[in-house]
Amino acid sequence: MKLQQFELERFQSEWEHRVEYNLSESGVEPLRIKDLLDTQELRDRFQDLQLGYSQTNGTIPLREAISYHYHGTTSDQILATSGGAEANFVTTWWLRRENPERNELVFMMPNYMQIGGIWTNLGGKVIPFKLKMDGSKWVPDIKGLKAVVSKKTAAIAICTPNNPTGKILSNEDLRAIVDIANEHEVWIVSDEIYRGAELQDSKAPSMHKLYDRALITSSLSKAYGLPGLRIGWIVCPTPRVALELWTYSDYTTICPAKMSDWLATFALQPDIQAAIEKRTRKVIRGNWAIMEKWIASHSNLMTVVPPEAAAICFIKLKDGINSLDFVLRVRDEKKVLISPGEHFNMPGFIRIGFGSDKEYLEPALQRISELLETY
Repeated sequence: MKLQQFELERFQSEWEHRVEYNLSESGVEPLRIKDLLDTQELRDRFQDLQLGYSQTNGTIPLREAISYHYHGTTSDQILATSGGAEANFVTTWWLRRENPERNELVFMMPNYMQIGGIWTNLGGKVIPFKLKMDGSKWVPDIKGLKAVVSKKTAAIAICTPNNPTGKILSNEDLRAIVDIANEHEVWIVSDEIYRGAELQDSKAPSMHKLYDRALITSSLSKAYGLPGLRIGWIVCPTPRVALELWTYSDYTTICPAKMSDWLATFALQPDIQAAIEKRTRKVIRGNWAIMEKWIASHSNLMTVVPPEAAAICFIKLKDGINSLDFVLRVRDEKKVLISPGEHFNMPGFIRIGFGSDKEYLEPALQRISELLETY
């Protein structure tokens, strides 16, 4: 069976280094190693690392550092992976392989399309569960979800805070999803990679400890501004499930990179993690003010439900503007890369990332404005 191409990732990979401004990214401006290791002692320790294999499921210090942020969880319930992408892949592969009689995945839409694409490529059926744009907010269609979950369903896959909308599912939303899943003994996969990147002061609710068949995937890429470390993880309900998933990761990347494991362990220490999160929120809040003003200046051509988290906004273009054509024109004529709604099965929308430095963001938006003036 020929694999379906992951359109969003291929589009970004082909063009992000060929344009002058890349606003297709969904995280904040990445940190540098010197930002993390701000003393000579730390730099010396890092340079003294021996570049051998790391522990295949993540070192104990790394898994302990991750588990600290999921109250009541031990390191034995964590599988460290090479990025959130591997966490999602291993989780989806395991669910498909271990539940052959359950061929259906109920998949939140819009969404980062990886999990749904993997399920399709493994021969499964994907059924959408929709976030609906309802006036000034995105609303999960809980009634629609209940109608499609059955004994054929292996899992419900959600993303909260959501990519591309920035919607945070409330505790009430999560509990409603749990009730539906529990009725048919269905797994829940909760991609929480943007948790910690909220515009509000409080952290987004988590699926953690709400359900005994929940798997949480995340990484250092988005809320932490450390995508180059390629460290992700799966939080499992029991050590047994973590062991089963570890069997699958033995067939993929073997282990996280030694340097990345060490740096990630450091970044996840409570005081360092808190400082990183503070920086992320500062960037998002400051840049959202720029985005909000810019969108308002083109209110005749676009509307948006303000994101509640993440350095991304999902903008609805005026009826009659083809979103893919618009994105290609922005790329080719203005040398700015943004993402079309077609890559989220949502034509008519565009996703713009606003996590970069202000001095980078503003001239990029100005170039998009120049094109908008022709419509």
